[in-house]
Formats: sequence, structure tokens, C-alpha cells
Amino acid sequence: MKKILSQGFILIMILFSAKSMAQDLTSKKEDLSSGDIFVAVEIAADFPGGIYGFRDFVKTNFKIPKKAVRKKMKAEISMQFIVEKDGSLSDIKVLNNSGFGLDEEALRVLQLSPKWKYASLNGKKIKSLKTFSIYIDTENEKDKRIYFEKK
Repeated sequence: MKKILSQGFILIMILFSAKSMAQDLTSKKEDLSSGDIFVAVEIAADFPGGIYGFRDFVKTNFKIPKKAVRKKMKAEISMQFIVEKDGSLSDIKVLNNSGFGLDEEALRVLQLSPKWKYASLNGKKIKSLKTFSIYIDTENEKDKRIYFEKK
């Protein structure tokens, strides 16, 4: 009997705590008119043509500097940027230092990017933070030197 009562008490406590957590999460209203930058959104910002279109855009426009090829560079270039409410990119950063002109080239390519489809939350346009990595292996065949997933 004590075991049943203690299990029932525990069950009731779990239900009440879950309900109170759910209320806390849903009762807060965001002021989406502010300049806040979001990572988790309802509809994510997206390149016109989707992720594969973005990869094609980068591959087409990225020119590996000759000094990186001469040094037989292998590198991961981690990038971060904000997709603004109008779809433009801002605050473009290279998060690591690859050297040999690779970082500058990655910045140049992202600055060429057309406008993205903006992110939204609760039906409103918002700024969102995006990150991605470009992988370079200059020892690969020319058309396989740039890729986007670790091998």
C-alpha cells in the first residue's frame, strides 16, 4: 500500500512539474520587433535553391588561392553570419584561421551571396544566425577540392 501511494505521489509531482514547465515556455511572449538574433526559429532562413543551391554557389565562386595549392593545404573554414529580415547577409565572420588566403576568399564569396529567404517566428520576419563549414583539400582532383561534410 505504501509503495502504491509513493508511486502515485511521484506521478502526480511529475505531472504538475511538466505542466508548470510547459506553461512557462508558452506563456512568454517575445518582442519580435527588437533587433534580437535567433538561432532556433519556426521557419529557418534559406538560400534561394536550398542548401544544395548554396553549396553550388560557394563551389562556383570560391577560387582556391595558388599559395594554398602550392602548400597542399587541407583546411576547414568555419563561417558564421546573420541573415537579416530583408534576406541580406551581415556580420560575416570566419571563426577559425586557415591562412594562405582561404579565409579572405570565403568572406569574399559570402559577400557575393544573393539575398536569402528570411527566417520567421510567430509569423514575423526575424534576424537569424547561420553557421557552416567549407572543407578544402588541395590534394584532391580539381573538381573535388571543395566540399561541405567531413570525409
